[in-house]
Parts: sequence; C-alpha cells; structure tokens
Amino acid sequence: MSKKSTHVNAKVVQKKNEPFEKMVKRFMKRVKKERVIEQVKERRYYEKPSVTRRKAKAAGIARWKKHLAEKRQKELQREANYNKRFDQRKE
Repeated sequence: MSKKSTHVNAKVVQKKNEPFEKMVKRFMKRVKKERVIEQVKERRYYEKPSVTRRKAKAAGIARWKKHLAEKRQKELQREANYNKRFDQRKE
C-alpha cells in the first residue's frame, strides 16, 4: 500500500522591478498557505493508522468542547444583556 504522492505547486515568478526579498516573502506566504512545512513534519516519522485516528478523534472532541464553551458564553452574555435591559425598565 503506497501513500498518494502530493505535488506542491508553490511556484513564484518575479514581477517586473520587484525586489528579491519581496518575492521570497510571497513564496513563503504561499508555502505556509499550502501547509508544506507542516506536511513535511508530519511525514518525518511513520505513525500507525490507529494513532492517527486517535489524534483525529481527540482533535474533534477538543473542537466540540470549544464550540460548546463558546455557545455557553454567548448564552450567558445574552442573558446578562436581557437582565440589564429588564432592570433599566424597572427603574
């Protein structure tokens, strides 16, 4: 079973009268956008499929917990705003 090879298309052509440093900066931005460095670090060592699944599941649980915490925070803020308006009407 071979892994699917991915080709990186992070090519940058120098524009007319463009300094070399600016071109390198554009190249680095494109490399970061395409996650080239992260992929190299991930593939540096073999990781068993079970470990990959475990990490993916843990990341999903963490995202879900973050979502629930943000949702709860919004509810508390909404409730605080409602109570604030209600108290102002009482006076």
